[in-house]
Amino acid sequence: MQTTFKDILLRENYNGNMITGDLPKILDNTLFTLIHLLGGFDTSDVINFARNANHREKKLLNKMVDDLHLYDKVGVRGFDKDSIVNSSRYRALTIFLKTIADTGGADSLMEQRSETDPYFDEYIKPEYKKLIFKQWDRLGNADWNVLKYFDIIGEDEAFDNVADVVYPLLVIEWLGGVENTDFAQGPWMETSEMGFDKLRFKVEPVRFDYLYDESANHGSRGYSCWDIRVLIDKDGDLGLPVNPEFINNDYLPFIQDLFPESNRNKLTSHRSYTEDQYELIESLWEHYDQYIGDFAGSFCRVEVVLV
Repeated sequence: MQTTFKDILLRENYNGNMITGDLPKILDNTLFTLIHLLGGFDTSDVINFARNANHREKKLLNKMVDDLHLYDKVGVRGFDKDSIVNSSRYRALTIFLKTIADTGGADSLMEQRSETDPYFDEYIKPEYKKLIFKQWDRLGNADWNVLKYFDIIGEDEAFDNVADVVYPLLVIEWLGGVENTDFAQGPWMETSEMGFDKLRFKVEPVRFDYLYDESANHGSRGYSCWDIRVLIDKDGDLGLPVNPEFINNDYLPFIQDLFPESNRNKLTSHRSYTEDQYELIESLWEHYDQYIGDFAGSFCRVEVVLV
């Protein structure tokens, strides 16, 4: 009977995580074994990856390891090291892991798709991408219908990997980065909603975040959203008369009271804001619908900056 990968793990009898506690035990143990059996990366790469990667990238690494089918029943052929180490999936895994380890995670990578995205080419062949870009160059816009000429068609689901992930990534790459999107180029605006007196503000994208939907294969559900920065005039105040008797050296414009220093200048989950803070953020976000266009219509992380 041939030795399986599971046999090797059981024989090693690992006690807890062998490399880092920042990854699930089975993933940590599997990577530790792959280092010694196949190579291509080392323990420092795994430690740096775990330190730098966000939640999406860790789940993606786990999916890439699963796709090696190390724990499948392999019959008489056993664990074939040569076929795995020479496979495109293993090469993609090592490149992805080492890139995140070396660059400092997603925030240090380009905001569009990087070459470490192992699923993108499953939807669009590299040679097709060049032709799509040429057609968009000719048209002067990122026409969605061009994808149909290359048999790239969505799945008509509530969340569609093509429409909600692949197409936005293509557009961002074609434009040369998030900073060149209509959303990023949107103007400063002014609002007197919610009782404000001509509050000046700007909402701009920081990065496009996403996860491919794998729920059909009992995997994770997909998502796409924007990490955003909300710039607000630091003197923004309510349009209400203020009794001079109540104005003293401690008086703050309402916007500074709503967003104290502890809530400023850091990119954090929208859930970390209070109900009143979130209500204002959402209201300002909605003013940019026309600039967001066909991209994700929701935001995930938010940084508030008073200027």
